[in-house]
Amino acid sequence: AVPATEQGEQRRQRAADSERDAQGVAQLAAQKENPILLGVAQLPNKPLSWTGALALAAAIAEKEAAVRRGLEAERRREEEEAAETARKEAEAAVELERQEGRMLRHSQDQEYHQSLLHDQMKDLTARQQALRTELEAAAPEVAENENSLRNAQQRLERFGENPRLQEEISRSEARLEELRPRCADLEQELSEVEASIKNNTELLTAMRADEG
Repeated sequence: AVPATEQGEQRRQRAADSERDAQGVAQLAAQKENPILLGVAQLPNKPLSWTGALALAAAIAEKEAAVRRGLEAERRREEEEAAETARKEAEAAVELERQEGRMLRHSQDQEYHQSLLHDQMKDLTARQQALRTELEAAAPEVAENENSLRNAQQRLERFGENPRLQEEISRSEARLEELRPRCADLEQELSEVEASIKNNTELLTAMRADEG
């Protein structure tokens, strides 16, 4: 049997060891400014050995390190996303500038072509009017010479040879040989001019619709 004196000494030693361990835990917690360790150190009737405190501190440190790594990874991810967003925005701005440049050039080209078409329309309209006037002036003369030729031929057939009628026929035929080709040329040119006017009108209409 262990003497009572020795038993008392052992109890005092264990109490001293527990007190020392508790102080060590408290000091460790204070040094690391860790609220969890501080709480553990202050728990009543829950003595924590020095080894246990170190193990708990290591576990907490690992947890904190994992949290820091997660935060760092999240920060890098956010930075990468921000950089990618900035890159896309820069590319979009460049593309927008290119599109605006193309639209500006297209608009300038269209204005230039519209100006040319308007000038052409003025010339074509003036030529159209001149051709119509010339045809209208030639039409009565053609009709007159055709009537004269027809009447002279009918009288010649009815009354026989007549120098005056023959001269009238020759004069009308000669004049018609001048007028008919000229009228045919005028009508052909007028048809081409009117086709050009129609085409230019459609182009101008399409350009105005495109602007709208």
